[in-house]
Amino acid sequence: MNKHIFSSFLVIAGICLTMLSSCNQDAEGEIWSGELGYSFPSSTLIKEVTSNDNGVVSVPIYRTSKKGESTISIDIDDDTKAEGIFSLESNDVSFADGEGVAYAKLKFASINDLGATSKYVIGINFADGINLSPASEEKIEVTVSRKLTWKSIGTGVYTSELFGQGWDQEVQKADEGNIYRLPGCISSGYPLIFSLSEDGQTLLGWDIQPIGYNTSSYGMLYYKATKMTREGNILSFTMNGLVKYNGGWGKLYSGFTETLEMPN
Repeated sequence: MNKHIFSSFLVIAGICLTMLSSCNQDAEGEIWSGELGYSFPSSTLIKEVTSNDNGVVSVPIYRTSKKGESTISIDIDDDTKAEGIFSLESNDVSFADGEGVAYAKLKFASINDLGATSKYVIGINFADGINLSPASEEKIEVTVSRKLTWKSIGTGVYTSELFGQGWDQEVQKADEGNIYRLPGCISSGYPLIFSLSEDGQTLLGWDIQPIGYNTSSYGMLYYKATKMTREGNILSFTMNGLVKYNGGWGKLYSGFTETLEMPN
């Protein structure tokens, strides 16, 4: 590099650093002096919950000043209300004097009310008339799912009527409940997860799940079990094969049986 150009670059850089330093000193300690405003931390928030959360998801809300007490009102979206799984502990969120953050509390009755693989999206918004802080979002979407700890319980045998094959299959169980996972069952990287009743005789949940197989005309195939019967260690799932179609779900295959022989 040319020495003259390099020297000039250093001089310019030094000037810029001096200006930045000056600006930072001028701004140091500056406090927002406008009308008290409120904000969510972002437009989205992802939360994984366990039984230790005691049925509560905390969502932070910030204000632009810590001085004095204040209370604001919030609400959740109509779809969440209709679903009936999550609700607000209170529509009012109160800030104590000296605090810049308070928490909205989303309640759910029990960890077992949440699907093993379900993701619940709850919209929280400020009530009309609440003054927002600069660049704040008017609402936040909170995605809640179960956090599960998996442990292998051995190797069973999976038999697929749809694909006409059977194979040895690792079976994992969650510490948090009677929930099972079959890692890489149909295709590598695509586990199948289901939950059973405490006595293991009844299928409690099998959410729509991708199996990693792409159909020639409709793309990814998804499994959804409609019921299960059990004889000893053999679980037989009555299954539907679904595809995404016109913004919803289309049934490509129905009524076939997938069987899992559990490890001894």
